[in-house]
Amino acid sequence: MILPRIHAVEFQGEPQYGGGRPVPPQEVFSKFLPYGPTRMPTSVTHSEERIWRYYAGLSDYPHYDAYRVCAPSPDAWNLYDRWGGERLRWGAPLETISDMTRNLRELNRPRPIAYWSQGAHYDWGRYGGRQRTSPTPNELRSQAYHALSQRVTSLYWFNLGLRSLLNFRDLIEPITRVNREIRLMEELLLTGDVFEYRRKIENERLSWDLASVAGPKGSLLFAHDLTYVPDLKEKVFKFKPRNGVFDFKLPTWLSRPGDIFRLDADGLHDVSYSVDGRQISIRDQVLVAGIYVVAHTNDLRAHLEKLHSQLLAFEQSFDFDPANADSDFEALEQLYQ
Repeated sequence: MILPRIHAVEFQGEPQYGGGRPVPPQEVFSKFLPYGPTRMPTSVTHSEERIWRYYAGLSDYPHYDAYRVCAPSPDAWNLYDRWGGERLRWGAPLETISDMTRNLRELNRPRPIAYWSQGAHYDWGRYGGRQRTSPTPNELRSQAYHALSQRVTSLYWFNLGLRSLLNFRDLIEPITRVNREIRLMEELLLTGDVFEYRRKIENERLSWDLASVAGPKGSLLFAHDLTYVPDLKEKVFKFKPRNGVFDFKLPTWLSRPGDIFRLDADGLHDVSYSVDGRQISIRDQVLVAGIYVVAHTNDLRAHLEKLHSQLLAFEQSFDFDPANADSDFEALEQLYQ
């Protein structure tokens, strides 16, 4: 009865470090062998991209952690030449999550992959003089969606510990919203596969990351704003709402889509678009990331609207909202004490 609830067996986290001694790939493989006859998938955590290739294919469900602000990282943040020569020690380009996700995905095909996304944590330091020691809501959302748009099949938050959430109350609602959106699009994400990825450059500057996941019931289209800027005084990345035109290729079976709409935690929304054969062009205003659905038939919207109502009803059934209700947040504080 308990087996269906076991996500994966992990006893070898970050083998490239190994608690002070790197664990050779053969040794990792040998430790996984006893689980071969079982129904339990094995999992391994990766952290340092340059040596992921040595461990590719060893586990059933590889995943990685990489945090782009105020956290330990194997890449040298001050060497990124991303903002006109301005070098940062408190953060790295958020879109590198997309790059790393594609790397791990292609190294381990056809296995599924997962990502530890940066959430609230009470114990990160003040890197480069940054006072806020966890991501802002927009930094959190950007990192999560750079991974989701490259089709991770699980997203884990680091972390959901009570102390961390109490320290960063303003991240409870953003995490909840991303979770709700994942539940809305999970069937399309899990039954589809990556179809297109393109980094759009305008006036010699990064403009948009465009990605799609196509499946039998429809495609998920993602547009990431890359014109965010570092606030050198506050030392956080700042986003603004931005208008854009997003061109995506469509698979043959979606050349005559039944419906097209935008998806977010608040529900489904009409969007301006045009279809020309196997090309779709969407016009919209985006803050951080936009999510769009190209449905094969016209009944998918009703299905997702019903699911959205069910998700909201489930959340509200707890009658507990520490993100917005002070009395509920105080109850969490008392629980921690």
